[in-house]
Amino acid sequence: MMMNMKNILKMLCAAMVLPAVAFSQESSYVLEGKAPEGLKKVYLTYYDFNTNEPVIDSAVVNKGKFAFAGEFGGASYAGLYFRNDYKADKSKDPVKEFWFFMNEGKTVVDATQGRTAKLVDGSPLVKEYIASEAAMQKVREQFNAKEYQANVLLIDSLQLQVKKLQAKQRDLEAQWEAKMAENRLDFVKKNPDNTLSLVYLEGLEQAEEPKYDIDGLFNSLSERIKTSSRAKRFQATLRARALGVGGTAFDFQQNDPNGKPVKLSDFKGKYVLIDFWASWCVPCRKENPHVVAAYEKYKGKNFEILGVSLDADKASWLKAIKDDGLTWTNVSDLKGWKNEVGELYAVKAVPSNFLISPEGKILAKDLRGDALIQFLEKNL
Repeated sequence: MMMNMKNILKMLCAAMVLPAVAFSQESSYVLEGKAPEGLKKVYLTYYDFNTNEPVIDSAVVNKGKFAFAGEFGGASYAGLYFRNDYKADKSKDPVKEFWFFMNEGKTVVDATQGRTAKLVDGSPLVKEYIASEAAMQKVREQFNAKEYQANVLLIDSLQLQVKKLQAKQRDLEAQWEAKMAENRLDFVKKNPDNTLSLVYLEGLEQAEEPKYDIDGLFNSLSERIKTSSRAKRFQATLRARALGVGGTAFDFQQNDPNGKPVKLSDFKGKYVLIDFWASWCVPCRKENPHVVAAYEKYKGKNFEILGVSLDADKASWLKAIKDDGLTWTNVSDLKGWKNEVGELYAVKAVPSNFLISPEGKILAKDLRGDALIQFLEKNL
């Protein structure tokens, strides 16, 4: 069989460092070992200094063990190939190959422990080799540990440098954004009748920090700009953001059933549920018992409800108030879906509600069923 040039070169290089006495003797060897599970054949290759030719031999694996025996020209580096076919793809084998020092007498190899084989016993010279390799392994591990620590220090240093660079980059970006915002704010103030001012306000409104007085700047624009379709969409966006949890509730005024004006600010200092509903709304009527239960439980604990009806018929409104037992303050302008408070709070469907804190902040939205009582239990 032919041996590939790579392995021949390996053994030729190794042979140059072996004692010259090894080349002139005829010696016998015995190689025994344990093979990886499932393997049927093992190949041995070494350089015979008597014949000055590479040798390739094979052995059948029997019950996980294999053995080679023969004559050779003395101490030599040898290679074991653990695969059923010598020419097979080595990458698929558990243990690809193992190069070791073989001397006359007995040498024992174990290839059952992981992805590499190892020498476990042999002639006195082989044992010396095993001991030497073990000592070198300890030195290698020490160097590996030092190299690892050096790599850790290098990585830590690099990470620190990266963090510093990232911080500098963020600082530069913040400076750029601040300068850009300053220029655009100046443009808006100086050009109230320019469409670009509205465009710049749209961008400034999306900034997380700092917060700008977008409402005040918008109100400073000309009537021509403020009444444009783009401006109306922007106003709706501002209103939707303002009506999010954490936003400030808009004050409003509407009349109660007796025609008495009622303001949201009349309830300042209390928790107020602004409850949007209508007599014709079946889901609203089904939800009312839950709202009544919450009111009965917490009305003496700084909690009030201000019902805003999207009714257009006063008689239907009043009947629903009586039938459902809505004993809290109720208001309506009887404009149906065009109710001004409903439009102010961007109400697109009922039932809908907003829970307002004593300070006028929106604490929660659309608390239905048991969720309203559960929220009040945790926060009142």
